[in-house]
Amino acid sequence: MKKIICLILCAAFVFGLCACSSGLSGTSSTVLSKDDSTKDTGDSKVSADTDLEDLKCDDITNVSNKMNVNEFDSEFLKYIAEKKDGNYMVSPLSFRYALGLLLAGAEGNTKTELLEALGVKSVDEWASYCTNFNGFIKWFYDQLNSESYNMPFMPADGDGESKIDSTPKRAIRVANSIWKRENIEEDFTPDYKTHISKNYAAEYNVFTPDNAVKKINAWVNEKTEKLIPRLLPDSYNTENLAVVLMNALYFKNNWQNPFEKFATKEDDFNAKNGQKVKKQFMEQTEYFYYYSDKDTETVILPMYSGVNMAFVLGDTANIGEKVSKAESARVHVKIPKIDTETTFDNKEFMDFLSSRGVSDAFNPKKADFSNMIDHEIWVDDIIQKTKIKTDEEGVEAAAVTAIMTNDTAMMPTEDEPIEFVADRPFSFYIYTTCDDITSMLFAGMITE
Repeated sequence: MKKIICLILCAAFVFGLCACSSGLSGTSSTVLSKDDSTKDTGDSKVSADTDLEDLKCDDITNVSNKMNVNEFDSEFLKYIAEKKDGNYMVSPLSFRYALGLLLAGAEGNTKTELLEALGVKSVDEWASYCTNFNGFIKWFYDQLNSESYNMPFMPADGDGESKIDSTPKRAIRVANSIWKRENIEEDFTPDYKTHISKNYAAEYNVFTPDNAVKKINAWVNEKTEKLIPRLLPDSYNTENLAVVLMNALYFKNNWQNPFEKFATKEDDFNAKNGQKVKKQFMEQTEYFYYYSDKDTETVILPMYSGVNMAFVLGDTANIGEKVSKAESARVHVKIPKIDTETTFDNKEFMDFLSSRGVSDAFNPKKADFSNMIDHEIWVDDIIQKTKIKTDEEGVEAAAVTAIMTNDTAMMPTEDEPIEFVADRPFSFYIYTTCDDITSMLFAGMITE
């Protein structure tokens, strides 16, 4: 009897929180992660993790606010937008990392179908997308370390002591792990472990049918900094669960131009269903990158260290090209605070892959993951859970994904700022572009 593979892809992003993070602790050999805060050692430098130092990372030479959405992400976002009603958010990047763990274990026609669906010619080509983001993480921390040595000093206080005017702490973490049911004698193959160690620095865990839900939820809770405390319900069927592949993505940052809290006021949001909904709107007038045409209007709000959040009114077709055409302009931005949680647990991700020709991976009689483990397994489900909150300082967001298997216009003058008022349904994209490769951390839509 073939068993279930379970791929859990967790992603947590935090933008603009002043609270200090405790870092990732425990016995896990977390990868692509560095602590965003120094412990009470008096040392302001963020030290490099051994795992990140050993991980395959691209050397990043240029980070920009351009958006080059690749075909896979573009079609994925289009598919989700067509299937999901109401407010939602999805993490394409977390999905990519998890698919990398799955693809690396595929063989035969299962591998061929996955490669064609993902739009790449080899496992290494797909992994290169992730090693680019690995490189961005290293670049991110290089920037953070540089800032720690150049923090401005505030005037002396009443005791004559100068105080450091430090910016709120920031972090990016990606964690990957592979799990096997304890009583399965076969181990993951050497080739598979070598590939996922080099490209994903995945940690190794075991579970039993009795403790699988508890251990998976604990891992998710830890890696998302408690933003998503649970992914699986206690009633989740783990009887035939054999392998679990997991990804966690965590990001914490602030707006470069924070909103003033006194300017936040309640106003009407014109929902998609025609009703008016009361929301808290943040406002500011500042120079941002902005683009508009007859169908689309977008403004890009930058965060620190190369991450941007684009807000889009109207048509999102060819959004990458439009965002890339944005020019600096004085814009009055009025956007509502966002607080939404989304669960994709109705086969949406599997249906998307099926629409691109993936079949064998989901078929108990045809699935071939022999490059992963010499044990018959097949993909049974893919789940993602996301959460996002925005406020005057920035954004707090989290996402968890699981794949389960059994055993422009004329610019106004200085005195006439452009109006960007998101009081009707809008889309948003949280992304970074390194050496012309765009990593789409999060994307979503607010309709109500």
